[in-house]
Amino acid sequence: MAYQSKFPHGIMFHRFKDEKDKNSTKGTLTSKNLKRIINLIGRERILDPKEWIHKMHNGNLLNKHVCFTFDDGLKSQIKIALPILEKFNIKAFWFVHCKTLPNNFDKNEIFSLLIIKKFKNFKNFVYNFLNFIKINKDVFNSKKFNDYYNEEKKLYKFHSRLELKYKFLRDIYYSRKKFESTMEKFFKKYGIYVNKFYKNTWLDKKDLIKLDKKGHVIGLHSYSHPYRMKSLSEKEQKNEYTKNFKYLKSVLKKKPFAMSHPLDSYNHLSLKILRKLKIKCGFRSHTKTSKGSRINPSYLEFAREDPSNMLKFR
Repeated sequence: MAYQSKFPHGIMFHRFKDEKDKNSTKGTLTSKNLKRIINLIGRERILDPKEWIHKMHNGNLLNKHVCFTFDDGLKSQIKIALPILEKFNIKAFWFVHCKTLPNNFDKNEIFSLLIIKKFKNFKNFVYNFLNFIKINKDVFNSKKFNDYYNEEKKLYKFHSRLELKYKFLRDIYYSRKKFESTMEKFFKKYGIYVNKFYKNTWLDKKDLIKLDKKGHVIGLHSYSHPYRMKSLSEKEQKNEYTKNFKYLKSVLKKKPFAMSHPLDSYNHLSLKILRKLKIKCGFRSHTKTSKGSRINPSYLEFAREDPSNMLKFR
């Protein structure tokens, strides 16, 4: 069955792995997975970023059109996915944040890697983690959790209750600083030190320049990759996007003009800031919409499909 589409949208990629790697986080793809997705869609339907932008501004995007987007600036993307893209002559959007330095990196990405490395599956990890923090179980019976759970389930049906318990602790219950500190202490208990796993996780400046020269489009994904952008003040959000904008401009010697919302969190303030930065195109992280709303409500809110859903097609 060919992949069907009722509206133009992006395909959202994150982590990739070698075919032989049996231990990886949920949703991690192989080169074979990527080839299959391209064949499911049909190469002729996949627009390069500049063509996507051109058609978007001229009102010529069709329901069949899709584009490829890569979030978080991960090294595995350029190592495993890029050769496949080149085989099919596909250009993509690459959305990168700036929390990728040795003394200032996105620890959540490393946590995801270590969870599987140590515990083999997410269920084992969550049970051990909840036991470690000794949290009151009533937290997961609260209105706050139930509201969060229902909201996330509407958008991402594939998340289990255990996964959403973890995400709730990460995104809502703890501050980012407290959550990361707690996780580091948890892994230290097992003799695992998070800082040792930094190397070869993210794209560096040379990688970004290489992608740009090959005709790909590098765009914003915030400065520090906050867990809940919409919870930040206007000043904090402006700082996130302005610093990200200036960093990419300094590396690529041109102004970035595209973006994706980190962890799908944004609000009217985010959109206001992005418009002032003259961002031409933005993407969210799902294909759901509320009753009476358009699937692509603005040029900064294009829907994206998760490839894990696409791989269910036969």
